Amino acid sequence: MSPIPKYTLYLDSCGDPGWNKPFGRSPIRYYVVAGLALTTDADLEANTEVERILSKYLSHAQWLGFERELCYHHLIQGKGAYGKLTHPQRLAMANEVFDLLLKLKPVLFASVINKAELKQRYGVNAHDPKLLAIRATIHRFGMCLKCQGNAVGDVMMDAEEYRKDHLIQELVKTFKTQGVMIRGWNYQPFYDDKLERILNTISFADSATCAGIQLADFCCRTTWQHYEENKSVRFAQLSPLWDRYNGRIYEPSLIPKPTIK
Repeated sequence: MSPIPKYTLYLDSCGDPGWNKPFGRSPIRYYVVAGLALTTDADLEANTEVERILSKYLSHAQWLGFERELCYHHLIQGKGAYGKLTHPQRLAMANEVFDLLLKLKPVLFASVINKAELKQRYGVNAHDPKLLAIRATIHRFGMCLKCQGNAVGDVMMDAEEYRKDHLIQELVKTFKTQGVMIRGWNYQPFYDDKLERILNTISFADSATCAGIQLADFCCRTTWQHYEENKSVRFAQLSPLWDRYNGRIYEPSLIPKPTIK
């Protein structure tokens, strides 16, 4: 019997899930949940290579007082421990991370919520952007596993991101028992897809101890910058990695779907 392919999907988020004016105060238009699915072998290589990159540019002594992890926003802004690096050093470090992503050949997933459009289209029935993005991304990962034939997977999310959001933590735990995909009308929804190909309960891990989540941070912020800030050079680098099947590219997924004019 041939071994069953196994993937772990690492997820992170970027942007503000709050509503825009006049429904809220958020000045940010997009909220993104994105990540990468790694095979077991790629996962092992990711851990080794992330440690190598962290050690190459900053010594353990230089990390004292800071979280020792890859963080794209801090890297490009020169914040925290990254402020000890010159701009050319930070650029070289970023290049190594993106080269690693291409080398690992993960499958990328992203749900891009246009909050203003979502609220305008559905009004009071619009689903919470954070939970909607999580549901949609995990659902499509499950669909990808089914398309792979007999593949199975796990899902790992950043614990710090949701540490104070107990509602999200509890709802995520129900996806496998109650279903993850929202179907039906907004006023009478029902849930479908109990993620049969995803093993165990969806888990949370500290990003500082998880190379996959650190790489997901790079993928997520890159996607958010493409839509929110029109910064697309790094986004274009990742283009070969988005989930596709039979020549059709399914990612990133824009929510709500743009209307055809």
